[in-house]
Amino acid sequence: MVKKSLWNTIYFLSVCSFLFLALGCAWGIRDILQPSGSESVKASSKPNETLPVPAGGLLLGLGDSLTRGIGDPGGQGYFGIVKTQLTLREKEPMSSVNLAVSGLTSDELRRQIKQPHIQNLLKNAKWIVMTIGSNDLFQSSGSLKKIDVAAAEKSRLQYQQNLTDILTEIRTCNPKATVYLFGIYNPFGDLPEANLASRLVTAWNNTISQTAVQFDRVIVIPTFDLFAMDPGKYLYSDHFHPNHLGYERMVERLWQVIQDPPKEETTDGQTK
Repeated sequence: MVKKSLWNTIYFLSVCSFLFLALGCAWGIRDILQPSGSESVKASSKPNETLPVPAGGLLLGLGDSLTRGIGDPGGQGYFGIVKTQLTLREKEPMSSVNLAVSGLTSDELRRQIKQPHIQNLLKNAKWIVMTIGSNDLFQSSGSLKKIDVAAAEKSRLQYQQNLTDILTEIRTCNPKATVYLFGIYNPFGDLPEANLASRLVTAWNNTISQTAVQFDRVIVIPTFDLFAMDPGKYLYSDHFHPNHLGYERMVERLWQVIQDPPKEETTDGQTK
């Protein structure tokens, strides 16, 4: 009887552990698809169904921890700040969804945006803001003390293809939304090997610009100079992500171009 009771107890604990892990996974997915602090447009179960979106439009965030807002003690990041500014500017109600995931690479983003419910959000977006590429670069280049230039170059070429695929997918889903794509900065500007790291970042930023120019309504927001002179003032304690002041600097540059949107072509080929 004691042995049977012991096995029953082990079985019960195993079931409880499985349920706990399953629940944790579900909450993790929920946090990605409906992150706290962002208004959310409920995704449709039908891939081609048009979602109800407020008349003011939908702000959609894609990419990595910079769009997620990591490093800002208030949790806003540049996405939260610009959402507030758009809300104040627009005369009609608007909504926002932040799909960014900390640590995301370009290959993971390329696969993420192929999901039907995310494509529904892409179709309905008016503004798309995105940071992607820093994880590709700094994960592939090795430690700062021993940068692997060859590995970084191989990763850059793959990143170029991934970014092309990402922008192609976005444009296929939504030809009209303006995409604001942030460039990459060097968070190690005040550390040894800073010059080599800066050269790599410059090469990757050139790749971003050369890729983006092939697509309509894709605007590159440069960030390389924002943290170059005084990184300690604008970076979080991890010496990688911006702090609140750093994100405010990103928003200043983003807001300049949001307030001056690309001109639309009329049916006769003229701009208006």
